[in-house]
Amino acid sequence: MKLSLNVKLFLSVSLLLVFIILTVILLNTTVLELYYKNQKEQTLVDIYNQAVAYYEENPIDTTSDFLFELQKLDSTRNIEVVVCDLENNVFFSSSNNFLKNGFFLPIGFENGGSEFSLGKINESLNEENPYFIRTFSDRKMNSDFATLYGKMTTGYLIFLRTPIESIKESVSISNTFLAMVGIFCVLISSIITYFLSKAFTKPIMELNDIAQDMANLDFSKKYGVETDDEIGTLGTSINKLSESLEKTIGDLKKANIELEKDVEETSKISEMRNQFISDVSHELKTPIALIQGYAEGLNDGIVQDEESKKYYIEVILDEANKMSNLTKDLLDLSRLEYGKQELIFEEFSITDLAKETIKKNELLFKEKNITCELDAEDNYIVKADGDRIEQVLTNYISNAIKHVSNENVIKCTIKQIEDKIRVTVFNSGNNIDEEDIPRLWTRFYKVDSSRNREVGGTGIGLSLVKAIMTQHKNKFGANNVENGVEFWFELDKV
Repeated sequence: MKLSLNVKLFLSVSLLLVFIILTVILLNTTVLELYYKNQKEQTLVDIYNQAVAYYEENPIDTTSDFLFELQKLDSTRNIEVVVCDLENNVFFSSSNNFLKNGFFLPIGFENGGSEFSLGKINESLNEENPYFIRTFSDRKMNSDFATLYGKMTTGYLIFLRTPIESIKESVSISNTFLAMVGIFCVLISSIITYFLSKAFTKPIMELNDIAQDMANLDFSKKYGVETDDEIGTLGTSINKLSESLEKTIGDLKKANIELEKDVEETSKISEMRNQFISDVSHELKTPIALIQGYAEGLNDGIVQDEESKKYYIEVILDEANKMSNLTKDLLDLSRLEYGKQELIFEEFSITDLAKETIKKNELLFKEKNITCELDAEDNYIVKADGDRIEQVLTNYISNAIKHVSNENVIKCTIKQIEDKIRVTVFNSGNNIDEEDIPRLWTRFYKVDSSRNREVGGTGIGLSLVKAIMTQHKNKFGANNVENGVEFWFELDKV
C-alpha cells in the first residue's frame, strides 16, 4: 500500500517517540537502581571522608557542630550514623533505630565469615582499605540497607547506613509516569506532526502538480516562491525548467508547422504540376491534331486556291490562340486553387465594372443579335480584387453568350442583400438539368459537349469563378429560372 508523505512523517515521529520512551523505561528499570545505589554509596563515602578529616584535628565531643550536622543527615537525607570504639562504647548515634534494628546483624566478609564482631571489622580495615560497604536486608525493618563500616585515624569506628529499598518503588512510579507522559506526548506530537507535515508537504504537492502538468505539456502554472530554503530553490528551478521547456517545445512546434507547410507545399506543387500536365495534355490533343492536320494539308498542296489556303491558315491561328488562352487559364486556375496567387483587395464600384465589361462585349452582342441589359439599383462600392472580379463577370457573360437562345436576352442585375452585393447574369434559353448544376464548376465539364468554334473558350471558365470566389470567401452559384438560367456571386459591401 502506497503511503503518503504525511502518513510517513506521522508514523516516523510517533515511532521515534515510542522508541525513546521505551528506551527510557528500560534504562530506568536496568540502570537507575544501580546508579541510585552507587550514588548512595558514594554519599556514604563522602560523609565518611568528612568525618575522618574532622576528627583528625578535633576530639570527639557530643556537643560539637559536626555531630549536629551528622544528626541532621538522619532527618534530611535518611542516613544514620554511629561512632563507637572497639569496646562497644557508643560515642554518637543519630538514631536508636540503627542499634535496635540491625546494627548487630551478622556481616558477611570476603573470607566467608558471617558473624558480627567489632574485632573482625577492625581487622578488615587498614590504611589501604579504611572502609568497606555491605548491602543487607533488615528483617525487622523489612528493608534493604547500604552500610559503610569505616575506621578513623583516631582508632574509633564509624558506621553509616541508608535505606535503598525505596528506589524500586521510585523506578516503578517513574516508569508508570513515563508511560503516561509518553502516551500524552504521542497524542500531542501526532497533532503537531499532522499540521507540520501539511505545512511541509503542501509546497511539495504543489510542485508535484506543476510537474505533472509539465509532463502533460501544460506550462501555465508557476510556483510562487515564498521561502529562501531548499523548497524555494526547487520551486525556482522548476519555474525555470517550465519556461525553458515551454520555449523549446514552442520552437519545436513552430519548426514542425513550418516543416509541415514545406511538405504540404511540396505536395501541392507536385500535385499542381501533375494536374496541369494532365489537363494540358487532355485539352491540347484536339487543337494540336487540327493544327497538324491543316498544316499537313497546306504542306502537301491539298488546297490550291487562295480562299481555301486562307481558311486553313485561319483555323491554325484560331486553334493556336485557343491553346495559348487555355494554357494561361490553366496556370491562373492552378495558382488560385493552391493559394499561390494573392488577391489585391481594393474598394471600387461594381456597377461601373459591370458597365465596362458589357461594353467590351458589344461586338459579340451585335454579331449574335443579343440584347444585353444592366439593372443596378445604385452605384454600389465593394471591397475585392478588381481584376479577378472582372474575370468572374467576363466568364459569366461569355458563358451566357455561348448558351443564350430564344429571345436572345442577357441581363446583368446588381442589388443589395443584407450586407452583401449580389451580381446576377441571366441568359434566356433552355434550363440546365438540376443534377448537372453542381458539376458546372468542375474543370472541363460541359453540359453540351459540342464546341462552338466561333465563340471559343477554354472550358475552365466556371472553374476559375469557383477558385476566385473561394479565395474571396463569398458565395456563388447557378439557378434555373423561368425562360433561362442565371449565374450569380456575392461581394462584401463597403
